[in-house]
Amino acid sequence: MANFINATIDDHKFDALIEVMNDHAVHLKPVLAAIGNLAVKSVRQNFRVGGRPNRWPETEKPKGRTMIGTGALMRQIHYKVDNDESGVTIMTGKQKYAAILHFGGKTPAHEIWYKNKRALSFMWNGVPAIYGKVKHPGSVIPARPYMLLQDEDIKVIENMMIQHIVKNT
Repeated sequence: MANFINATIDDHKFDALIEVMNDHAVHLKPVLAAIGNLAVKSVRQNFRVGGRPNRWPETEKPKGRTMIGTGALMRQIHYKVDNDESGVTIMTGKQKYAAILHFGGKTPAHEIWYKNKRALSFMWNGVPAIYGKVKHPGSVIPARPYMLLQDEDIKVIENMMIQHIVKNT
């Protein structure tokens, strides 16, 4: 089962703009698609800069690329205009780790088995170790909220909606 995260902008000043658009029978799909594109770019920028408006806790990963790894989670952020054109939904891909990276939490203890070779090999206290499986104690993962829009994004979205109303009424 996928663990999606959907972002909702809870800002009631947009309600009045949407109401005006609906009253004037303004076709919303183009402006909602533009808002979706802007939101996706903004969320991806959160990854590139290591958290906005506040930096995320640092990682122990090499190269200091907190939350990027292969880039799959960042690349799969996407949007969908609602069928009734009442809004746009920004969502993650199907990565099962998406929610714990955003909200933080603790992973349970578990066993790690070899996959691609006949054993797991690694250095332990400077000594080579080879095992068929190891017991992982679990991890505490700090919250690194990435499904966020910035204040400047909200202002741009509001201007996009106003321009759409003016252009189409």
